[in-house]
This record gives sequence, C-alpha cells and structure tokens, in this order.
Amino acid sequence: MMDTEFYAHSTDSQDKSDWQPLAEHLEGVARLSEEFAAIFGGEDWGRFAGLLHDSGKATADFIKRLEGSNVKVDHSTFGARLAQENAGKLGLLLAYIVAGHHGGLPDGGAQEGELHYRLKHNKVPPDVALIPETDTRQELALPFLLDRDFGGFSLSFFTRMIYSCLVDADFLDTEAFTTPDKNAERPVVDPESMIKLKGILDAHLAALAEKAEPTKVNRLRQEILVECRAKACLPPQIFSLTVPTGGGKTLSSLAFALDHAVANKLRRVIYAIPFTSIIEQNARVFQEILGRDQVLEHHCNYKEIEESEEAAYNRKRGLAAENWDSPLVVTTNVQFFESLFSNKPSRCRKLHNIAGSVIVLDEAQAIPTEYLEPCVAALRELVAHYNCSVVLCTATQPALDVAKLRTKLHKIHEIISNPQRFYDDLSRTEVHFVGKLADGELAAKIDAVPQVLCIVPTKPQARALFVQLKKRDGAYHLSTNMYPEHRRRVLEEIRVRLKARQCCRVVSTSLVEAGVDLDFPVVYRAMTGLDSIAQAAGRCNREGKMNDYGKLGQVYVYEPEKVPRMPWLRRCMGRAEETLRALPDADPLGLVAMRRYFELLYDVQELDKKKIVEKLNRLTKDLYFPFREVAEEFHFIEDDTIGVIVPIETAAQALVKELRYTEYPRAIQRKLQQYTVALRGREFTALEKARALDMVRGEFPVLHNLRAYNEQVGLCCDEGEVWEVENLIIMDNVLSPFSEQKCLT
Repeated sequence: MMDTEFYAHSTDSQDKSDWQPLAEHLEGVARLSEEFAAIFGGEDWGRFAGLLHDSGKATADFIKRLEGSNVKVDHSTFGARLAQENAGKLGLLLAYIVAGHHGGLPDGGAQEGELHYRLKHNKVPPDVALIPETDTRQELALPFLLDRDFGGFSLSFFTRMIYSCLVDADFLDTEAFTTPDKNAERPVVDPESMIKLKGILDAHLAALAEKAEPTKVNRLRQEILVECRAKACLPPQIFSLTVPTGGGKTLSSLAFALDHAVANKLRRVIYAIPFTSIIEQNARVFQEILGRDQVLEHHCNYKEIEESEEAAYNRKRGLAAENWDSPLVVTTNVQFFESLFSNKPSRCRKLHNIAGSVIVLDEAQAIPTEYLEPCVAALRELVAHYNCSVVLCTATQPALDVAKLRTKLHKIHEIISNPQRFYDDLSRTEVHFVGKLADGELAAKIDAVPQVLCIVPTKPQARALFVQLKKRDGAYHLSTNMYPEHRRRVLEEIRVRLKARQCCRVVSTSLVEAGVDLDFPVVYRAMTGLDSIAQAAGRCNREGKMNDYGKLGQVYVYEPEKVPRMPWLRRCMGRAEETLRALPDADPLGLVAMRRYFELLYDVQELDKKKIVEKLNRLTKDLYFPFREVAEEFHFIEDDTIGVIVPIETAAQALVKELRYTEYPRAIQRKLQQYTVALRGREFTALEKARALDMVRGEFPVLHNLRAYNEQVGLCCDEGEVWEVENLIIMDNVLSPFSEQKCLT
C-alpha cells in the first residue's frame, strides 16, 4: 500500500519508534466512526470518513511538520477532495465533514474559506495513496428516503451526524495514543445498562409506594405512573405526557423512559430542561435513586467537589460530558438544541450518542418561539431517521401540531388516556384576576398574609417591593442578582419556615416558577402568559394538603402599576387576555384554554426568526449548506450579559486565588459559576465606574468592593442607574460568614 512510513501523531522520540503510524490512525478512526454511525444506518459513511479524514498527512511536508518544521500542510482539504471525487453523487456531504474535522463544518460557497473554494483552489497532492483501491471509489447511499418538503434539511442534519461520528472517533483514537491513562478512565456504557437502571427504579418505586401517605394526591400520582408504564411498550415515536403540576411527572417520566428504552432496545435517556434549577433538582433525584455514576449532569452551574473521594467521579463526569457517553444525561435546552445546530467538533461530538435515545423535553413549552420551527424540525429528524423517541413533558402542552408551524408534528401520542380527569382531580387552586394593583396596595396585601409568594416580572420590581416588606418577620427576596449558591441557601431556609408554619413572605422573579419545590397557601403573580401563570400556581397548595380541610390555594393575578417595556411579555399578556375573553367560562389554566393560548401565540409570532430551516433546506446540485452561518446565528440566549464573580464565601475566595495563578483558568471559571452573577452591560459599566471590580488576568471580573453585595437582595446595581462609590456602601453587614470582610484585597 505504501513504501514510505507516514505518521499521524508524534512523541518526543527522535527515532520515531513510538510515533503513531498514519495507517493505524486512519484505520482506528474508521473503525470507531463506522461503529458510531451504524446505530442509524450510516456505517459506510462513517468508515469512509474515517479513512479519508487525515489522508492529506501522507506527505513529506507533514513529516517535516511533525519533526518541528513550521511548514503549513492543508491535510483536511485533500481528504475532502478525495471524498468529492470518490464517494459518488453525495460526495460533497463527506467533503464538508472531512474539510471541517478540525476547524468546524464550513459554509458551502465559492468565497475564500468556503468549501467549494477550498476544493477548487487548495490542491495538496499526497505522496502516496493510503487507502486500498477497493475503498477509494464507493457510491455512498443515504440510509433513508428524502422528504419532499424538507430534503435539504435532512441532508444537512445527516451530514452533521456523520461529522459527529468522525470527530468523536478522531478525539478518542488520538487520546488513546497521546493520553492512554485518560482514555482508560472513560466510562463505558454497558449495553444492558437500561435493564439494570430499570431494575433499580422498580425497587425504589415499590419502596416508595409502601411508605407513601394514603392521600388523594399520592393515589392520583400512582395512577399516572401506572398509565406511563403501560404505554412504554409502544414503538419509538413522539409522545406527550400531559400531567398537571404536582402530578409526579418527574418519576413517572423516568419510569416511562427506562421502560420504553428496554422495550425498544434504546441506549440511553436524555432529559433536556430549560432551567438549571430543574436540572439540579432532577439530577439530584435521579442520582439518589440510580447512583451518581449513572447520571451525567451537564450544564454550566455544575458544582464540582475536589475532595479526594470525589476526584475520580469528577474526572469521569468530565470525560462523559465531552460526548454524552452515559446511560442518563440531564442537560439544558440550550446545550441540547444549540449542539444540534453547531458546526464545532467539541460541541458536535456528542450528537451521534443522541441516536437510539429516549429524549424527554421537560417543560416543552419553554422552547423559544423564535427558534420553534428549527427545533421541531430537529426533533422530527431524530424520530424519523435516528431511532429516537421524544416525550413532550409538561403541564402546559404547546400546540406543536398547528398549521402555522411549518415543521409541525403530524402525530403526537398522548401517554395519559384522559388528562382532563387528572386536571380536575388534582385541582388545588382558585385563580382570581384582580386587575391593576399599585405597588403600595400589593405590599399591603402581601403583608396581610403570613405565608405568601409574589412573583414579579423584573429584578428592579422585585427589589422595590421587597424594600417595603424587608422589616417584616420572614421576608425574603429571590432573583438572579443573587449568585446560585446564595439562592440555594435562601430557598432551603424558606422551605424550613414553610414546613414549620412560620411567617414566610417571598418576593421573587420568575426563577421560582419551574423546578423549585415550594408550597404556599397564597400566590400573587403579575399578569403574563397563561403557561407562566400555571407554573406560578404550581407553587400554591402544591401537595394538596389544604384540600383535606375543604380549602383551595389562592392565586391572584394582578396587573402591575408599571408594565415593563418587554415586547415578549406584552405579547404573552395580550394573548392571555384574548384567550380569557374568548373562553370566559373555561378554567384559565385548563387544557382547552392552554391550547387556545398557544394557538394565538404562535399565530402572531415569528417561529423561525433567523430563517434557519430555510437556509438548511435549500437543495441545489452544488449542495451549498451554511453550516458555519447557522451555528453563529442559532443561540437561544442572545447573551449580552457579563458574569461577575462574587467572592464572599471561603470556597469562592480560594477559587479566585487559584484563578490568578492556574494554567487552566477556564476550568476554575466553570467552578466559579456557583458564585457568579450575570449582569447587563449598563449594570456592569456602573460597577466599573464605581471602581467595584477587579479584572483578574484581564478578563475575569471579580467583585472587589463586597459592600455592593447585599445579603438580602444580592448584587446592587440596577440597569440604567449610575452608582458612585458611596452609593455602593448600602448595607450594614454582608453575608454572615464574612460579616467583617467588607472589601476583598
């Protein structure tokens, strides 16, 4: 096959005796990539991509580069040319994959840097042919038929999935050569893992049923669980699980997912969740039941513990997070969907492990409407061509089958046979629309109730209302101006007071509306969309204990004195009011009203604001796909915030000290997420002007003047306000563990 020995990777050895032969690397990557792609019928594509990806390294120039020369070698473009010339009519798809296996999937096009330009102009002939003649020409065929309306989207999606197989295989084979110890530590997902996890959950649910109190709510939760398990034997498809708040859908959805995976020989369960508060809560529940090693919690706020007994677990978790090689993954909607539209190797390498999975979208209504069509299109692809099931799990089902949605779901199988019955039987609240309330009136009403939660639209409103209540016993404030670890501590204190029936008056932004287990007898909610009102109502009489005394929780929806200038909020308010006018006798939080609300919302909202589906669905003979452009535009959160580290606690102070000197600042920054507050540009500028910040290493903002952080309301710097140094000294004491430390030096 060759007379000259070429190499993929080098070591410090001068005689090349322990360098990795190129043929060995190509074959190793081809084998892994073929294995990964086989789950969705793309094994030939996977193998061919692996054989071609580094074939451009078979040059004398690349050997010189490994020996230390600065000579440039465009090895990926040569492999892309081989793909275009030898893989048949669809060879261009493979050319995208090979050309982008280091730098990311390129855009198609004739401009410099784009794929078609590179194929035409960047010709780098190899010294020898590395690939056997039988493999160099192969008419690759798709493993599925193209849909007439979305054929281009399907081709681009398939390209990204094969790309995932290649880049993960390339990472793993390279890692096995360069850092074999790390490779040996990687968690291995046992093919029988779903069966094992199902057995563990069965035992837990049986024990739970035995000790459960014989309440009406627990009986209904058990009925929901039974229905979920009965439907799990159905074949992979798109399901909905419509269960009212407090109906036990966390464990019921897990039971369905594991039973369904076992029944259909699926490989893993993936929970995609919109809020980190729910992720942390659900992951903790799953880990307590199934074991920590079985559950990957993948989001930016994950808190690593560095004690010696935790070190091995954290290393394995970090490795699994790279490619989701774990039986149960709990992640964010941002991580899940943005990865599906990414073009970068690090973000895409996990995608092939989504194939053959049960995907549970918790709080499915929370997908941003401006990205709804591409997200739904991706879900359709995963179910149609990648052996996945999707479960839309929420108390407020979005209308994903409406005609306005161009990528609508044609068939959604509801798991619960009669959802309305459970909504009626689990009714625990009365909802009252009380009109406009001035701030003073609202404060007086809250002050008159010993245990009450009030949810307002903005952080300034939350703080302004709290100021009127802060001298009252048991008054609390919650907002994202408090760093995550601080919020968790306050929430725990609130739960203790509620359980002890002590006074507890909480003013919060919407962060408490999902995934936060609080149970108040009275809730006030500023007017918003019906789905958010339903979430707020889920914090009221949550366990139904008031029903035992013939009472219901009371939810009061009011119009604020000043409605924030937030277009999305005003649209939701308008559609909610329109729904209530159209259905005056319907339960405002019931299934009929909620369906009507989402139909109205989708009718006036752009459902693909960035034209993502349109751009990926253009099917021309030259197969121009804008992979890079789409990846740059597809962002759930148009993040104009800047994270400020608040080093009040001992752990945070130690991490900041480490951040100053470490070789790996990004790893420390991730750990500091627990002590970080995200600020808008104006807020950040105000702190800068007040000389309250220290820029560690010139790029990591650390709060230097700790007097700017209030133990009750968090970081004190409202958007649009200009604070002078003296204005920052606004509190008598900081958090109790550091009451004497006013300023970090």
